[in-house]
Amino acid sequence: MTTLAENLKTIRKNLHCTQMAISKVLDIGFRTYVRYEAGERDAPVSVLVKFAKLGNISLDRLLTTQITPEELKIPDVDDLPATPARLEAIGGSLEEGRLVFKGLKGDFLVSSQPGEKNLIGLFRRMDRGTQEKTIVDAEWTLKNSLHGRNKAAKKKVPKKALKAKNAAKLKKLVKSIKKITLKG
Repeated sequence: MTTLAENLKTIRKNLHCTQMAISKVLDIGFRTYVRYEAGERDAPVSVLVKFAKLGNISLDRLLTTQITPEELKIPDVDDLPATPARLEAIGGSLEEGRLVFKGLKGDFLVSSQPGEKNLIGLFRRMDRGTQEKTIVDAEWTLKNSLHGRNKAAKKKVPKKALKAKNAAKLKKLVKSIKKITLKG
């Protein structure tokens, strides 16, 4: 059995539900759910998201970490704990630029490059309104710089050549159409 299949079974049992009841809650067929739990079939993302919410755990944790019934008694939270606690990384990597911690729902972006660290530090010191404006400006800049590159990469083709090419396509299309005669 896969980690996911074991986790589905553990969460269902923790909720004190039958396979039939869970399949109705998830709005999927009974046999389909049984195959998910047996590890015979992969569940679509929409079903996995619903199941993670039912278990009150992160999607990443549902997919990657073996969950025990004792761990389900303490739900995952959205925010970091106020008191300094030892966090256990269960997913992600520095190459991906993100880490997932046990007991937390979201994943956290990390960086090992000094320039990125400096940029993130400056961004975090901004007030909320300035952060939102900075994100909008950055997205606009990236979108337009990429759009400009695509325009520059396209070669200009003379209008006569385009017309000739289109005419050739139309002639070929007309030849491929079967002639139909109507009797009337």
